[in-house]
Amino acid sequence: MSEEQLHLEDAKKLYQKAVEEFEIARGKYDRVFLCDVCAKGWLSAIEATYALLLKKGVKEEELHRTDWGRRYMVHRYAEKELEWLYFSLRDNLHIECYYERALDFDEVQIRLDDLKYYIEKIEEVRG
Repeated sequence: MSEEQLHLEDAKKLYQKAVEEFEIARGKYDRVFLCDVCAKGWLSAIEATYALLLKKGVKEEELHRTDWGRRYMVHRYAEKELEWLYFSLRDNLHIECYYERALDFDEVQIRLDDLKYYIEKIEEVRG
């Protein structure tokens, strides 16, 4: 399995785990657990982003492992729609939900749907 496929598989697994945990968090109305859901969602987005960058010709050893580096690479290599989705997921899942704890269950559901779409669009990208 190629490195890009490994990153995509990790993205899908993390997404699925986030969805499963979201249902538990919503059932218990547990807002602390909701933050964990957002963390897994953001990690899924990062893995999907790495797959995208590899598809665009970036080598595994050149992938940036910092927020600044990923933002730079996404801006440089991603199509506009994927760039917007990446920044939306970053702002909503990572910052607003995980750090600020400002999103409610309905908003997180929307962002998880956006994440699924982001992964699907990256799967369609040809190198």
